[in-house]
Amino acid sequence: MIESVAIATKKIMGEVAIKAAGEVLQKIDTSKLLDFSNDSEVAKGTKDAVNQFDTSKAQDYSNDRTDTESASKQEHKGTKEKGEPIQNKVDGLRREEEVEQELKEKYPEEEGYEIISEAYLRDENGNIVKDPETGEARRIDFVVVKDGKVVDSVEVTSKTADKTEQTAKENRIRDNGGNYIKDSNGNLVEIPKDIQTRIERRD
Repeated sequence: MIESVAIATKKIMGEVAIKAAGEVLQKIDTSKLLDFSNDSEVAKGTKDAVNQFDTSKAQDYSNDRTDTESASKQEHKGTKEKGEPIQNKVDGLRREEEVEQELKEKYPEEEGYEIISEAYLRDENGNIVKDPETGEARRIDFVVVKDGKVVDSVEVTSKTADKTEQTAKENRIRDNGGNYIKDSNGNLVEIPKDIQTRIERRD
């Protein structure tokens, strides 16, 4: 959760820095760059570089970001009753962390188990298989492997999320050969027919 907030903060700070850079460049009096040395090639190069910088594009980028953020705020405001998107992401990460810890206790590494997260369904050649109806791939939250075979498959979600379509998509992909995943070493691991992804619901 802390890591997610840090990444979001870093992204925001980066955007602020770009906006500020555009504003500063627009205010620079390039004629003063040569004051300290009329014969300085470095100063001349610096001035040329600044002159070639299209500050209007920097301002346009800043304006575009402002418009996008404004639209995003309106969208979030309109869907407030469904929960803020960022909070949904935070809650999702929390659920996954809880389930992952429980899986580690249930399937200890010292007993030969390996827990793989975000595992794509693949064919026997290692290619990601896509649903013939939606054209989408399927990535499972957690897959547990032991002795070269999948022994458990888990999808983590909220108490109220409807997973009917997602389950149907997974079934179609498996019917079309998507019965493998890759372990942490890149080896293909088969999912037995009797192993179906179970839904783990959390608040």
